[in-house]
Amino acid sequence: MDGEAMSVLITGILILFLFILLIRVPIMIAKARHVSGGELTTVAVLSWCGIFLGITWFIALILALVYQPSNWVNKEESSSDMTKVENRNLDDLDKLYQLKEKGVLTEAEFQTQKNKILKL
Repeated sequence: MDGEAMSVLITGILILFLFILLIRVPIMIAKARHVSGGELTTVAVLSWCGIFLGITWFIALILALVYQPSNWVNKEESSSDMTKVENRNLDDLDKLYQLKEKGVLTEAEFQTQKNKILKL
């Protein structure tokens, strides 16, 4: 193979690599946004169909940016539940400290109960 043919081959491989990377952009965006299941499959199929029908790549890109994963909705609910648990734990620790300060609990009892609350 001469230098010109090798140059054409390398250029072709580079263009193919960039083309595949471009096709995968909507898929990478969707995965980074934690889109999964059927929505991710839809984005992937539309993105790869973009090889033949360019408009589907743009649709896949828009969907990757617009889809709101269902786990985001559940994350808000679980976040408020965690806040309630943390607040209850803080209240329990405060009560324990007050009992220790009044002399109702010994230092050892206080540490044992504190470790149970903090799950140490």
